[in-house]
Amino acid sequence: MNMLNMFKSGKTAQTGPLDTDADGRPLNTLTMTQEQLTARRMRLIEGAKFGRPFHENLMLIALKFWLVLGPIAFVALTTSEVAYIFSSLLPPGDSGDKIILAGALFVDLAMMFTTFGVAIKRRDMAEKKEANGSVPGSEVAEVWTGTILWLVFAAINIIGQSAFLLHIVQSSAHPGNLGLIYLFIAARVIGFILGDATTAFFLAKVETSKLKLIAKAEREKAKLNTDLAEAEGERRMANARTEAEMERIAIEVNQRREEAAFLAELRQQAFANALGRAPSSEPTRSRVYRGNT
Repeated sequence: MNMLNMFKSGKTAQTGPLDTDADGRPLNTLTMTQEQLTARRMRLIEGAKFGRPFHENLMLIALKFWLVLGPIAFVALTTSEVAYIFSSLLPPGDSGDKIILAGALFVDLAMMFTTFGVAIKRRDMAEKKEANGSVPGSEVAEVWTGTILWLVFAAINIIGQSAFLLHIVQSSAHPGNLGLIYLFIAARVIGFILGDATTAFFLAKVETSKLKLIAKAEREKAKLNTDLAEAEGERRMANARTEAEMERIAIEVNQRREEAAFLAELRQQAFANALGRAPSSEPTRSRVYRGNT
């Protein structure tokens, strides 16, 4: 039985369930076989959650709508501002406001498509450079040409928005602090342009491809498998060092016990031998008799 089949069935060829021995007792990474460790890693990794968390998925759904609605809202608002300025200059009853609105719509639509055209070309150029290491000079020139055109359109749009906001301020009898008002107008116009540029050049690059997310998850699984294997190996090495140290200590303790017992026995034997060889304080009769003869 190969490892994949063992993983699917949840059993090993030797012990039954992955984390128990033949008697049903739980195992740990120190007592598992290599096959059990591999199956355990596969089960843990495949059971883990990969990909984006819930809040990111929810925001990405909203982002998809924004990538469509944002540019349309930008065009609608800026076109209305330009049409309002010029319509206020027309005499009452003049129908030229429709032509003014169409002209403003043309310019803003051109800017919108230029924005996303440049964004797409920049993304394609980055992918080609990553895959091939270089990009043809003609494509680089096209991207820079599109970027310059976008800057021109952005300048036109800034002028139109500024004119609209200044017209509103000048129409007020009590505008208040003009310095602060002008600063607010500048911030609002810059924010409007940056919002459009960010939507196309940055937010549109947020990766939402399921295939790329799957590939990313597989790379994360491979790394986790390596990390788990290293952690298991480190635990086994640490346990082996601990067991070796405990064995050394046990051997040293036994040696000291044996040495102590040997020394005690040696002292006891030496003491007994010393008592057996000690001279008597009173002479025996045999010694006196032999001494008289």
